[in-house]
Order: sequence, then structure tokens, then C-alpha cells
Amino acid sequence: MKRRGFTLLEIMIAIVILLIALTVAWQTLSTTTRAWTSARELMDSTHHGDFVMTQLAASLRSMAFFDSRSGKYGFRMDNVSGEYGEHSISWVTASGAFIPRGEFAEHGLHRIEVGAGRDDDGNEGLLVTIWPHLADEDDVEKKSWAISENIKGLTCNVYNLEDEDWDNEWENTNAIPGLIEITLYADPLEQGDDPIEYRQLIEIPLGPPVTNKVDSPL
Repeated sequence: MKRRGFTLLEIMIAIVILLIALTVAWQTLSTTTRAWTSARELMDSTHHGDFVMTQLAASLRSMAFFDSRSGKYGFRMDNVSGEYGEHSISWVTASGAFIPRGEFAEHGLHRIEVGAGRDDDGNEGLLVTIWPHLADEDDVEKKSWAISENIKGLTCNVYNLEDEDWDNEWENTNAIPGLIEITLYADPLEQGDDPIEYRQLIEIPLGPPVTNKVDSPL
């Protein structure tokens, strides 16, 4: 009986089939890995954004206000040129949210400002600035640091009780609002996509009570 081996053509066909199978397997693995990585990044970003929003809401709900010196305790909102968000907001609080250990504001009233910016080290993101709330703001030394490089900015809408509508401006710097909506903006996972948004309605206990039905402006 004659023994017959594989021909060159058969070997080449087998190699081609093997390469096709390996290519399909690699593409499947690569796609699965990319999807898993994107999902993990989205989860990490979501958890981080939720944490920042929770801290921000805690500080806003702890807002302090006294009629005797309303100008020193009023809520402020200014326009800024952020990458996504367009506002910085400022208020007086005794909350320790965002305050590092050892800072004067850790256990006492202070004015805090939050908005897009760049700290002294050049880090860009959501910036916090604090200073003594009764001090002369033209002379006092203010301390700033980035609390998040993922969150690039914020917008704030204030509920107008008289018009029963939302305003994106606040000129009553000797008063505080009863209800605000905060939106935080984070970098998108893919270039060219819309930024990731975290939105929350926050009721200020010291502000005027909101008794009518309120819908989000967006």
C-alpha cells in the first residue's frame, strides 16, 4: 500500500482556514475587551460624578444665612468660560464637604465657590475656592484646589417663585434661593460625543418654600 501525504495546496488551504479562525477569534476578543473597558470607565465616571454631586448637594443644603448681614451670606452665581459648564456658584456653609483636613474651614462657617477652573498646579477641572465669609474679599487670601479633573464644569438654574419658571441668572446676592438645579459635566468616553451629565434638583431648607409643582427645565 502506498503512503500518501498532504499536498502543498492542501497545506496552504489549512493555513488560510486557521488564519481566518484566529482573526475572527482575535476580533471577538478585542471587541469584548473594548466593550468591557468602556463599561468600566463609564461606571467609574458615573460613581465619581455621583460622589461629587452628593458632596455638592450636602454643602448646598447646609447653606447658612442671616438677615442681619444678608450681603455676606447671600447666594451668588456668575458666568464663567468653562469647557462645558457656564456657571460658578458661591454660598456660605459650615459643611466640611470638599474641605481637606487641617483647613480653617473644616469646622466652621466659610464661603465656598465651585466652578470650572485651573488650580495653582495647573490642574484643570472642577475648582473649589474658600475664604472666611466675613472677610473683606478684596484683601483676603483665598485658597483654591481642583476637586475633580473628570468634572469640567457646571450649570445652575434657579427656580423663580413669582414666574413659576427657571432662571439661569441670579442677581439677588443678598438672598438665597429655595430650589436650584445643578448639572455637572464630565468628559465623554469617546471623542466627539456629548459630555456626560449629572443633574439633580436641590432644595435649600432656609430658602423660600416651594409649594407648587416644579418640572426640571431640561
